[in-house]
Amino acid sequence: MAERGTAPVIGIIGGMGPLATAELFKKLTLAVRAPGDSGHPRVIVDSDPSIPDRTEHILGTGPDPLPALMASARRLTQAGATLCVVASVTAHAYLDGLRAAVHCEFMSAFDALKDHLSAKYPAVKRIGVLATTGAIKAELFERHVPELRVHYSDAEAQERFVMEAIYGPQGIKAGNVGDEPRRLLKQAAARLIARGADLVVVACAEMSLVLGQADVSVPLVDPMQCLVDRLVARIQAA
Repeated sequence: MAERGTAPVIGIIGGMGPLATAELFKKLTLAVRAPGDSGHPRVIVDSDPSIPDRTEHILGTGPDPLPALMASARRLTQAGATLCVVASVTAHAYLDGLRAAVHCEFMSAFDALKDHLSAKYPAVKRIGVLATTGAIKAELFERHVPELRVHYSDAEAQERFVMEAIYGPQGIKAGNVGDEPRRLLKQAAARLIARGADLVVVACAEMSLVLGQADVSVPLVDPMQCLVDRLVARIQAA
């Protein structure tokens, strides 16, 4: 690994939610594969759970989270971060606003996902996406991977399975990373596969806490893992 003075200092804009933030930090720590503590990059985490809900704002039922996201990014840069990431897929809807407002480099999970799919699954043209309703309405995939045929859960599965697994009383945001949210997401994934998805993307940072490759019959891709892999490549190249 590069000397600490030349490697980027990673800033994580988190709290959306805290479990997703912790999972991203864990993914990064494991992916570096350093022989000891000193081999890891410097990482600064700002986990602010008071950031307004992204889906609620996109759907027109809640306040704009961008000011709070900007404040988080500025705290990170003031603390020394030189390369920032957002620990939420849906919050990537605000990445352009962050880039315009905060003097820092931001790395996108969608850029990393696009390159990963192109390198590893060039023949796949029809992908099933498990995402929050906010990410769907924000058309993040249509904007960032327009060359792919993206299919989302049908309306019933979106509410009964996907959103319930994330936001429900037995969902991941309630601290449940056990059988119930896994059961719900497995059903949602199975419906996408039955409709012809060749690959499933878990487009919510918290989904990977409960849904793994063993749960689906087609390749399962996590954009946040793609982001981590790109971060590690950047760190090692510094």
